[in-house]
Amino acid sequence: MDAREKRLADNETLFREVNERVRAVAKAHNSDLHRYAFFCECSNADCTLQVELTLAEYESARSHGPRFVVARGHELPEIEHVVETHDEWSLIEKDGDAARIAEARDPRERS
Repeated sequence: MDAREKRLADNETLFREVNERVRAVAKAHNSDLHRYAFFCECSNADCTLQVELTLAEYESARSHGPRFVVARGHELPEIEHVVETHDEWSLIEKDGDAARIAEARDPRERS
């Protein structure tokens, strides 16, 4: 893996960790229909965009370690592919070394 690819993956996993905190706060409200502002989990360290998802949408997106929620247009085809698209966000999955990094740094335990 080259240094650029590692840096991109590092940026994405940092945003995912922030969103896990957003999820924990939102979960305390116990509302299935409310839309919460999650940060774009793209590789751009300067990105400050937020996308709105229900907790169910976020949970579905996070069901696989190498998947991330990014604002539409923030996909990076050289290290990921689009799994599904929505009005303002896309669900992407990392490929290759980036997928291995994402899986290793997934804050959720998988059984």
